[in-house]
Amino acid sequence: MILDELEENENPTSETITRGLKRKKVEISSRTVQRRLKEAGYQFSASLSKPLLTTIHKKRHLKWALSMQNQNWDQIVFSDESTIRLGPVKRRQWQLKGFRKVFRTIKYPGKVNVWDCFAPRGFGQILCFSPNLTSKFLCKQIYTKALRH
Repeated sequence: MILDELEENENPTSETITRGLKRKKVEISSRTVQRRLKEAGYQFSASLSKPLLTTIHKKRHLKWALSMQNQNWDQIVFSDESTIRLGPVKRRQWQLKGFRKVFRTIKYPGKVNVWDCFAPRGFGQILCFSPNLTSKFLCKQIYTKALRH
């Protein structure tokens, strides 16, 4: 019954499994659920986070990379941005040892974005901002500040 409840639950914790069993008139403590899951080979661990890249995205990335093989990379500025999420994002749940569930990530409120670049002449200025990164924001706010030199 515990394993059935585990499979039915999207984000299984011992508490959610215990509540599900209680709805089915089975009285069991969450600690007993934890012990039984460990005996069955499960562990309580974080899901893997993966960006939502589709097959089309991957094909377009590969096509672009192949078309740029002969580019003079000395004339290129490389840039990257990262999002730092405020608050807990990692979800821990019961999973079979050796198998990690994948938690698909989407954009959440409560974040800080960080942007920087580098080129053959050195590094750009690290910029922090909270709005979503759009092409207009990138051109008017970031490129004008970071690429002055």
